[in-house]
Amino acid sequence: MPYDPADFPPATSHRAIAEVMTGPGCFTAALDLQEWIRDLIIARFRGAERPLRRVGGEQNAFQVIDLAGIVIAHAEYGSYWPTRTVIAPCRGAGDWWASCPGLIPAAAIITAARDLARPGPDAGARLEAAGWLKTANGEDGVCAWTAPDASRAACRISEGPDHGWLIHRADLPRQQAISAALTTPPGVIAALALTD
Repeated sequence: MPYDPADFPPATSHRAIAEVMTGPGCFTAALDLQEWIRDLIIARFRGAERPLRRVGGEQNAFQVIDLAGIVIAHAEYGSYWPTRTVIAPCRGAGDWWASCPGLIPAAAIITAARDLARPGPDAGARLEAAGWLKTANGEDGVCAWTAPDASRAACRISEGPDHGWLIHRADLPRQQAISAALTTPPGVIAALALTD
């Protein structure tokens, strides 16, 4: 069924989001979430079997899956925080995740789904090929890269309780840091760091 802007957001999704995310502090977040869903649907992500569900308390979740059925994007929204997103593999597609206390940009999710299985070098080499500078060389288990204009940074912590990836984008003030598991594929890390 083709996308028709007049039909989106779907009435059930729109009402469910509007009912939960009320008040002046949540209005913009609700619009951002609806645009995020719209952008993923335009990119041919599809709703999961049960796209709207209660997570706990007053939190709800909306899920979409890429066309190939490899990546699921999960957005939690409600009264505790405006939105939190997670991307992860669908069943049997690996053991990794990336999450953000805000919305991971839809364009980054779309690129991550496309680049997930693309063969190539590790994430650090991909960042360096894009012109990023390595600013920490792995001492104490920490490697870090920064964009040439210092607008973005990616840090890989391989040891300790806080091990994983941390991607920060100073060029998008409303964008929170994205964290990811060490097992997250290099194409996904590069997409989350490099995609506008």
